Amino acid sequence: MVDSCCAPGCQNRRGKAKGKSFYRIPKDPDRRLKWFTAIKRANQDNKTERWEPSSNGFRLCSDHFISGMFFLM
Repeated sequence: MVDSCCAPGCQNRRGKAKGKSFYRIPKDPDRRLKWFTAIKRANQDNKTERWEPSSNGFRLCSDHFISGMFFLM
């Protein structure tokens, strides 16, 4: 699996993005929903539906958090 940011339009990749942190999408349903709402990524098959990753390995880079810290989200 490629460790790249799952935010739309972001091309940051782990190992190439110096000084960036990468955070796994939470498993907790409430926090997970908040992250998906904030990411605003559309489902590839149906653009009107919210995106739901097929596995737990997706990550979001620190560029998409206030002060680069995930706990503030």
